[in-house]
Amino acid sequence: MTSDFHARIPDLMMASGPCSAYPRVLSAMGRQMMHHRTEDFVELMLSVDADLSRLFRTRNRVLPVEGESILGLEMAAYNLVEPGDVCINLASGYYGAGYARVLRGYGGEVVDVSVPYDTSVSIDQVRGALDRHPEAKVLAFVHSETPSASENPMGDICRECRDRGVLTIVDSVSGVGGSDVRFDDWGVDVCVTGTQKCLGSTPGMSLVALSDRAWERTRAVAVDAGRYERSYLSFLPWRRWVDEDYVPYTPPISSIYGLKAALDIIMDEGGVDASIARHEAAAKATRAGIRAMGLELWVDEDAHMANSVTAVTVPDGIDDRRLRGIMDDEYGLHISGGLGDEAGRLIRIGHMGYTASRQKVVTALGVLASALAELGRPVDVAAGLEAAAGA
Repeated sequence: MTSDFHARIPDLMMASGPCSAYPRVLSAMGRQMMHHRTEDFVELMLSVDADLSRLFRTRNRVLPVEGESILGLEMAAYNLVEPGDVCINLASGYYGAGYARVLRGYGGEVVDVSVPYDTSVSIDQVRGALDRHPEAKVLAFVHSETPSASENPMGDICRECRDRGVLTIVDSVSGVGGSDVRFDDWGVDVCVTGTQKCLGSTPGMSLVALSDRAWERTRAVAVDAGRYERSYLSFLPWRRWVDEDYVPYTPPISSIYGLKAALDIIMDEGGVDASIARHEAAAKATRAGIRAMGLELWVDEDAHMANSVTAVTVPDGIDDRRLRGIMDDEYGLHISGGLGDEAGRLIRIGHMGYTASRQKVVTALGVLASALAELGRPVDVAAGLEAAAGA
């Protein structure tokens, strides 16, 4: 019996993540299974491990955990936070604000530092919060906030916390590979990214980097808070991978194949610096094109904007669902709308991984202009494309 599944797949997905994956990644994921207790698989994992350490710029191993990146962020709170700990949470967007619930779920006493969702948290605001709460054990924040397309100053924040002995949990799900991340140099403690954003692979894995301080804290919390070591949320079983090259669980074999292909693409193009430069170029081209077409960017200034996604204010009189529907149905290009209070107020164009290219950006700008014209809001598409090409 044949399936009656007929869902339409976009020709090009430039959403806030996942975006369209590299064809090379999709091809790699179609390979036959390899058993995870063989020397060949360990060799594959060690190759992936070396590239992940280069990606995060750390001497430590990065944990390739099966489960979408929210799992890695849940693990960070489970292992670093015990009841009564004061946790500073930087809320500069929908995801940053939401992480407060995770911290509270493990007994953290959360102090929110909130800013409007069209800007970033300043280092002075961070210092002020740390001054007011010298007892703080953890500071958590989102590096690249895709719901609003903003980016927080990760290096400044993590260095300040390192100097004060405060552990950092960083959601860089859409940052690593597209923006500068220097795990060791900045003194980051836990940093989580996903495979489906700037790496250009598919969803399903959390890539988690831990500092030596984070490992020590994990052991202490396991004892003090009675956290179960064999819980899938515990980092402790992963010590066998760090110390013995032994993966503690059955890994997602196909996702590992895809991740390896994605990392090979980054290394083949010139490494992490080249990947970041490509994402920066795509972001600048998108912003230049949007402005030249007479549209407004959502985030207040360029220094606060993410490299992985651009948010555009929906013009007055335009229904964002109709706009995105035309782009999707008539042109096969899928982008994202706003989340939470920003729903209906902005649209988001993702340029990450496979879609972080001038060709894809120009395509998105042209489709957006065509859809707006159909809705009676024409823009200067020629000026937009020329600006994007010259950015």
